[in-house]
Amino acid sequence: MRRINIASTPGRVFTAVIALSCLAGCYFLMNAGLQQLTEARQMERLPQTPIAALTQGPYAVAGTVNGRLGTTKTPYSATEAVYYRYKLEEEYRDSDGDRRVRTLDSGQSGSSFVLDDQSGNTTITPGFDLSTAEWNIHRTYRRKSGSKIYSEWALRPGDTVRVIGNYSEVDQSINLQEMTQFNLPTLVSTSAQGSDSGDRLFGAALRISIATGLLALGLALLLPLIRIHRFWVYVVIMSLAVGGTLSTLGITKLRHEWQAIAALYETRYQQLDSAKQQTLALADVAALKQLIRLSTSGWLDRWMFRNEVENRLPLPELNAETTARAQAIVENQPDARYQHTWTSRALAAGSVVLALICLIFAIRTVKLKRLIEAVPTSSTRGLSFGLSELKGMVDTDDQYPPLRDPLNDQKCVAFDYKVEEKRGSGKDEKWKVVEHRTEQVPFWLEDNEGQVLVAPDGASIDYPLHHSEIRGDRRYSVRLLDTLVNVYCLGFAGLDRQQSDRLTIQQDENSPFLISGKDEEDIVLDRGARGFAGIAVSLGLTLFSATALFAADGGFSPDNLILSALMVPLLLSIYTGILHYNDIVFLKNRVDRARANIDTILQQRHDLWPNLESVVKVALSHEKKLHKVIAHLRQTPPSSGRTAAELEKTMGLERQVARFLQARVENYPDLKTNEIIQTFMAMMADTENYLSLLRDSYTESARIYNTRIQSFPDLILAALFRFKAVSQFSQEGQ
Repeated sequence: MRRINIASTPGRVFTAVIALSCLAGCYFLMNAGLQQLTEARQMERLPQTPIAALTQGPYAVAGTVNGRLGTTKTPYSATEAVYYRYKLEEEYRDSDGDRRVRTLDSGQSGSSFVLDDQSGNTTITPGFDLSTAEWNIHRTYRRKSGSKIYSEWALRPGDTVRVIGNYSEVDQSINLQEMTQFNLPTLVSTSAQGSDSGDRLFGAALRISIATGLLALGLALLLPLIRIHRFWVYVVIMSLAVGGTLSTLGITKLRHEWQAIAALYETRYQQLDSAKQQTLALADVAALKQLIRLSTSGWLDRWMFRNEVENRLPLPELNAETTARAQAIVENQPDARYQHTWTSRALAAGSVVLALICLIFAIRTVKLKRLIEAVPTSSTRGLSFGLSELKGMVDTDDQYPPLRDPLNDQKCVAFDYKVEEKRGSGKDEKWKVVEHRTEQVPFWLEDNEGQVLVAPDGASIDYPLHHSEIRGDRRYSVRLLDTLVNVYCLGFAGLDRQQSDRLTIQQDENSPFLISGKDEEDIVLDRGARGFAGIAVSLGLTLFSATALFAADGGFSPDNLILSALMVPLLLSIYTGILHYNDIVFLKNRVDRARANIDTILQQRHDLWPNLESVVKVALSHEKKLHKVIAHLRQTPPSSGRTAAELEKTMGLERQVARFLQARVENYPDLKTNEIIQTFMAMMADTENYLSLLRDSYTESARIYNTRIQSFPDLILAALFRFKAVSQFSQEGQ
């Protein structure tokens, strides 16, 4: 399958659709997550009130179900219940033979019932539409008969249940209608309060973190579509967009949440004078105030509490009995903890691992993109030793003839051929590769100034042409790099093994090797999009890990959104620091390698000086100056620890000796036939041009490296990690 390229029209359309889908998904998930977050936090603050203390407004009560108002029988187990939900399912096999389950029938039924606790009782009124309330009831019946599965969830007399609803003093009942004003769900649950609010908290954290990741991913895909691929622009836009969105949502939601908290507290506060049980009602309001205070986290939360609750509606002084009752209510309030804490922690740990994997992928992709941008385009005539970038036309000749692709017999210099066979049937039907081979041959890359040989073995080739056809149950496909097409090439310009006076673009284990039929800008955009997307996914996974841990411990709040907003630029700054550090390391290694290549050549030449000295002493005993210079060169260390200026002086002296010796050899036939002399002269001739190329490469590498560590922000990293400037060869000596 061919990878979609963002630079192509189909690729741009596909990327735009994905980006807009991510942004739309972000909007819906963020709204749902923030709503769940508010509900979970309100449930944490809502104390479990004794029934005798109920006045007008929303309450959470718990007690035992009493069926004296009537019950109904469940359809499958014939159990007496005040509410039930049923489902009939059927197991079947689909066309592929996989076992599946489908719902044949489902429904629910319920009526008003009485709830008793130690202080009294009240009526729970579901109303006509049962779906307005959330019925979190444990499954009470399951039976499988043949392929049918019968399930029931029943609320039976004698069951302990917790109810969140709106109490009406007129009707002396709790009705299960929506309470959007107070940001509270209408709930009937046989689970613990901590489990219900904890599940909501975890669901909110999950949705918000996924929404954040989708926002980051959508922006990361949109930027290359508008031809933006600079990493610093990406960092700035991502920090402002994601960080700004989270900050705005956090502050806005916190304000709306406290409006609901204030409305809830004020409703209770205003009923104190009319309450039948003054002590119980006052203790309940005091407990509500204390729970609100305990749920605050962060300076903004505490400031809201002081303004909306503590200073605006102060409580009268409590006596000892009321204080004790309020404290008992607070102590009995369950923590809002997700019941699968270790599962959450495992998910958080897995998210961190995936985030690191995505980060490594993204950094490698962006690193190659930055490398393509940083390496200047060379002409074939101005090519220098080391990593180089060229653009030109593919050509062949008699010395380096083209290939023929196996499918259409078309001329090319590289192809990837694949034969697949259809096997299996139905869902298991797949194309299986029965033959796959790649071939490539050297070719000429020609521009306006000349040509250079490219040896494509080991290169990552982005084939510009693709052909495919189906014959019977086999599919044949070939991707090829044909002749007489313009290509972009990034590779190592090294010494041609067959002709030492020229350079060849070839594979090098320490350098990337890329041949593509796309333009450089398209390659950069494509790599940028993939790198940005990888960083966005890594960012989303990191935020998910943090929110999952907060939710598992019951500590997630709108304040965490503001903290996450601050984390975004921090994480992106860390990513930027990693990229810049890798850039400096790459440039430093490039300098070290260029220096090591020079050292290798000088060492090879240095090894000849002792033998050459002995020959010259015998044959040219009168040339004392030559003897002295050769002796000096023999005793001089070849390269280790020496500066560029010292090496330059040594290389200049070597060239002078070689020229002087060549003149003397022409006058002394015995020297011409001496093996040591011949070896020395041959090596000096072969390596002089090569040494010049290496010297140019070192000078250019040192210049780029020195410039980078003296530029912002790399100079900060250079100071922290002690990257030092390197010496260069002088321009006069080149």
